[in-house]
Amino acid sequence: MLFCSSGKVPVENIIKSIDDLLKKAHYETFSVFDKNKFCFDLLVKKENSILLIKVFSNIDNLNEHVINGIKSMSNLLKSKPILIGIKNRYQKLEDNTIYIREDLPFITFNTLKNIIFNEEYPYILARRGGGIVFLDGAVMKEIREEKSISRKELSEKLDITKRTICSYENENMRPSQTIAEKILDILEDKTRRMFKNINIFEWSVKFNIDRNKIGDEQELNPFESHLQDIISDIGISSYWYKKDKVPFELSIHSKHLYPDSTEEKLFPIFSKVPEENKKINDLKFNYFLFIFTHLFDRKGIFIVNNDFKLSAAFKNKLTKTIPILKIKNLEEIDSESEFIDLIKKNDN
Repeated sequence: MLFCSSGKVPVENIIKSIDDLLKKAHYETFSVFDKNKFCFDLLVKKENSILLIKVFSNIDNLNEHVINGIKSMSNLLKSKPILIGIKNRYQKLEDNTIYIREDLPFITFNTLKNIIFNEEYPYILARRGGGIVFLDGAVMKEIREEKSISRKELSEKLDITKRTICSYENENMRPSQTIAEKILDILEDKTRRMFKNINIFEWSVKFNIDRNKIGDEQELNPFESHLQDIISDIGISSYWYKKDKVPFELSIHSKHLYPDSTEEKLFPIFSKVPEENKKINDLKFNYFLFIFTHLFDRKGIFIVNNDFKLSAAFKNKLTKTIPILKIKNLEEIDSESEFIDLIKKNDN
């Protein structure tokens, strides 16, 4: 059951239901310990498909840093955000409908369930004043001609202009949900063949990543500022995640492109920059950097102070998967190629 005694749907219940749903569909899922800590509640993998799942109780009350984290990770990791909403400021969200907020698509749990098990994708795009429907104009024209109904006749039955009918069939305009349902009735399209499904897994997420972004300089502590200077001197790019609710502090990028080269696959590299020695010995603290190396086939590293000491009990668990670089290792590097060699050396 998703509902509690108050009639509301707890976010935790929906996350659990999504987890169960995707496991039944043979997805590999990874849950978040603290749903408020990251920009996702579940990481999901199936073959080459990576999904970031996040549930929102109110899609009109979004955290800017969560949204930036979702967009950034989707852009860098070629993953797809599946954002589940419960309500907006006015009412519960409707099924088979996509709601756009901050250029991202939000759907209901039932819509996701229909997609996973029935391959029934949403066909309504929510707009103020009512939803619009994505019609397949060619199919609409085909059915209309099969029924020997002219554009003029159809326009008169709908009380709209002939030009509007033409625009629907050319897909220059999209009808309201009310008009679309009337078109279905008039053309007797009982299977909704002319409704064009919107594949949520192919949604293009736009996010302009400034690979030299440091953010607010005052947010970097002295160690991080020193690291940033070293990265710039080496000639590689960086992006700091001080507030964007991702499981790392820093991503490192090439300033160059390596067509058909293994070096291109090396980047981006994700790093934690622990401020305290005790943090790196905390398995919970590092869990998602481990998961990222597994899910996304990317390099993860820890960049630490020169006096950093790792407990013997934790050392074997950590360094087998994620190498530790002390700041002095980077201070000796003069070029991107030397940085790549250093990463590969620590990988062995």
